[in-house]
Amino acid sequence: MNEKVDKFSDPEWLRNLPLRFEEIGYSPDELTECPKCGKPNAPNRAACLYCGTELINTRSKRIELDEVESWENGFNVIATVSNEIQVERTVRELTATLRLEHQILERLLGSGKALPIARVSTGDTAAAISELLVTHGIETQTVRDADLLLDAPPRRLRSIEFGDDNLLLHPFSGGESIKLHRNDVAVIVWCVLLTEQLESTEQKKRRSVTTVSETQTSSDHLVLDVYSRADPTGWRVPISGFDFSSLGEHKSLLAQENIKCLGERISSSAPAARLVDDYRSVRPILEVCWPSEHRKDTQSSSLVTLGRNKKTRVFTTDNTTQVTKYSRLQWHLL
Repeated sequence: MNEKVDKFSDPEWLRNLPLRFEEIGYSPDELTECPKCGKPNAPNRAACLYCGTELINTRSKRIELDEVESWENGFNVIATVSNEIQVERTVRELTATLRLEHQILERLLGSGKALPIARVSTGDTAAAISELLVTHGIETQTVRDADLLLDAPPRRLRSIEFGDDNLLLHPFSGGESIKLHRNDVAVIVWCVLLTEQLESTEQKKRRSVTTVSETQTSSDHLVLDVYSRADPTGWRVPISGFDFSSLGEHKSLLAQENIKCLGERISSSAPAARLVDDYRSVRPILEVCWPSEHRKDTQSSSLVTLGRNKKTRVFTTDNTTQVTKYSRLQWHLL
């Protein structure tokens, strides 16, 4: 006991405490005064902590983020964060207002990139979210699903030739080739197509169901999308079925290396084009507004002789639509 008293009576222990420089909580000018009891409340509260009176505060007003089906024509609010905002404080306030996951919102605002923060069903709701974000110093842009042209898949290429001042794109399905002047190449996007599949076979006997076998497979393929300044649809270079002979002596035996080399070659040939290669790092954030597609297929087979029947379920996860959305978003951000 005496040791404890002696320890805390010595002022030296105070000098060794770690210092904290960040502001904790809200400053007085950020607090909202209750119109009934007059007591201060946090700016993200909808009702007074002390008397329950509704607080009139645009920053604390909740915005209902409605569920939008994948097939519906939604409105995507794209947020661009500058380094000047206070991320921690903004995350606290927006978490309550938009009811978004704290960790995801923190990663989005801390990334410094233009990413979707909400996908809603109406333009009015998108405008309300944008207005709220602007009050926090966050720039916004609304892009409709219709603007991303999801009904038109990227046009697949079978080869690219490099000229002195242009690129010659050869479509996979034949047809007329497209000549792009190097100054017309606007965006080059690297993305990854991911497919995961779980196949589970169950056997039913009388009243019990037993899992007979379970197999899980996955694949990922790097793709390269190229956009001209006048065309938001873009062309896609797949990792398979593409002729990389234009790389000459730089051509590798590995397709992954070839497609990376091709992207660098296009980028050096079109120095004004914007190169985007951050898909892997932002994918967890994209999953909130643009989740990967999940599909379940069931196949049944009856074995009458054994008095049993088997059922096979195949669960598939695919990010193709998400990749197309993110890739085409880069064209709209120009």
